[in-house]
Amino acid sequence: MPHSRLAGSRIRERRLVLGQKQAALAKTVGISAAYLNLIEHNRRRVGDSLLDAIAKALKTDPAVLAEGAEAALLGALSEAD
Repeated sequence: MPHSRLAGSRIRERRLVLGQKQAALAKTVGISAAYLNLIEHNRRRVGDSLLDAIAKALKTDPAVLAEGAEAALLGALSEAD
């Protein structure tokens, strides 16, 4: 798998780590499970407001889902300089 994965893959990974069902997350953020499935399989892009809602539901920062944990950490470190 490439080092830089897409947001949908990171959303799915985080959801699975938390042991959350796809239908439960979809309901929490106000979308259908089918639409979340398309996002998680990188067949649909996720907009900023939806990404924020998903990140909140998954108890993580949107940047971690959008860019990956490594990129978010590097960004935070560069801002600290």
